[in-house]
Amino acid sequence: MKRFGSLLLAALLICALWLPAAAEDLFDQSYMRFNDYAGVVTQEEEAQLNAKAKSRRDELETDFPICVYRTRQSTTELSEFAADYYARNLFGCGENKSGVLLVWDLHEMVYDIYYFGDADTIVGDTARDKLSDSFKADCRNEDLSYYDVFDRYYDNVFATVKHAREHPHAEGMPDWYPADTAGFEDFHGENLPPVVDDAHIFTDEQFETLSEKISAMNARLGIGYAAFTSDDNHGLMPEEYSSDFLHFNGYGVGEDYGAVVFYLSLDPEDRCWLTTSINSYEPLFGADVTYEIDEMVDSSIRGGAYYEAFVMHADYVESLFSVMSEDLPSWYPDGTRTYALARTARQYADKRNETLPRVTDNAGMLSDAQKSACEDTLRALSAQYGLELVIFTDSVCRAPKSEEYADDFYYYNGYGGDGIALYLFDTGKYSFGTLHYGCAKTYDKLDIAEELRDKVRAGTPDEAIEQYVKLLTFMLRHDRLPMHTATAVFCLVVGVVAGLIVASVVVDKMKSAMRIMQQTSVRSYLVDGSLRIDNADHHFLYRDVSRRARPKPSDSSSGSSSGSSRGGSTHTSGHSAGGSYSSGGRRF
Repeated sequence: MKRFGSLLLAALLICALWLPAAAEDLFDQSYMRFNDYAGVVTQEEEAQLNAKAKSRRDELETDFPICVYRTRQSTTELSEFAADYYARNLFGCGENKSGVLLVWDLHEMVYDIYYFGDADTIVGDTARDKLSDSFKADCRNEDLSYYDVFDRYYDNVFATVKHAREHPHAEGMPDWYPADTAGFEDFHGENLPPVVDDAHIFTDEQFETLSEKISAMNARLGIGYAAFTSDDNHGLMPEEYSSDFLHFNGYGVGEDYGAVVFYLSLDPEDRCWLTTSINSYEPLFGADVTYEIDEMVDSSIRGGAYYEAFVMHADYVESLFSVMSEDLPSWYPDGTRTYALARTARQYADKRNETLPRVTDNAGMLSDAQKSACEDTLRALSAQYGLELVIFTDSVCRAPKSEEYADDFYYYNGYGGDGIALYLFDTGKYSFGTLHYGCAKTYDKLDIAEELRDKVRAGTPDEAIEQYVKLLTFMLRHDRLPMHTATAVFCLVVGVVAGLIVASVVVDKMKSAMRIMQQTSVRSYLVDGSLRIDNADHHFLYRDVSRRARPKPSDSSSGSSSGSSRGGSTHTSGHSAGGSYSSGGRRF
């Protein structure tokens, strides 16, 4: 009996040691993470979702169970049911049982997402709202199956927890705002919501429609674009806050992490709207573009039609990126994104290429005869002066700035390092100018393009191009531009008038220097010792009298002349903004 008792005690001890390990084994292998009590997915889909939930558990140190049902026997509140269900099924990871549980009641059509352990601490309110909103939008999307909805939810919840663990947020700031901003490095976020409506200005339908629109645009064009609203800038300038939103959430795409956001601030201290871009997107959204956007959305936003303004902004951005990403000319390298080109370190061809065309008229501004005449003239001038002389027209501008697109044409077509290029684009409004390369930069001071302005404004670009060829010919031969007849006449008139004014001033000054002294006695005209009177008789044989005017007494005066010069003062101011972002918008 004693031996039997010892064996029984040993068996009990072994069981006591084995049970925790067995429980942990059950946790890993047997307990389902995706529990479909409503039968909304197939067994194969359920197995795939269950495997997906377990796949990220160890990496993220968080459990991801889902419970979906049509009827619930318990009469307790949904939150109490969720807590009991989570504990009873031994869900959770680590000592504090970290996890995120989704409970969906299909009968009442209500759902909620609950956070346990570490997950409850690290995932902030903003991230929870984003996850909940994205799940709600997917539930209402009739194009998605139940499996698709749960599959997308898992992607979003994984990304939410991962970001929360890798980027702890600063106290008092949104949960996407890192505690260590100085050590922050750009990253590519996963499954980011295209619309973040922290100001709650959109209806559910508007939120869903705008999200789908932006998601499709981002996927098609491969860009980083988002819509963002808030009623609190957290003490930051809205420009900085919207920039931080892009940086710290990982909206940037590509190696250069370019992104842009349309931000509406309803902060009572600073109500405004902004188009804020970061990194490689900054050159694209310069002052001209943001001004055009502001004019477009101004009346809608001031009238409270916020959703319409966001739709117009998204349409504008889609059109802008489509021009610079799709159907690029064949001379661009494959995979080029013209808004992200690094142009500063490019080297142009060492020598002139005589076989390249002198006139490329993609916009069709010239007739065949005009094009042929310009081509012949430029080719002869190119040979004579050893310069690349080029004319480039187009009906679209595929770079952030006109001069960048023209420069791309010159560079990628292999033109030499010494040359002059005229570009003229008709994109609904004309843009034109000249680019000077190498030794031809000495002509920068001669603004030949300015001479074309009147003809371009008159809508006769062909005449402007013909005039350019004539002016270029004269400039190369004489190192100056010809003087206009009107200018010559004006200069002559100005010279004559100026001469008369100067002469008048000189004569008036001379007259003022001459004075007549009034004398009251004749004695004043006598010189001492010059007159002597004697008694004598004079006999004149004849009379011959000559008269000569007596010189008048003159006063000598000394004076000083002073010249004054009036020059303008120049003031140069520099501006540099911290961080790599640019922002344009209006306050209201």
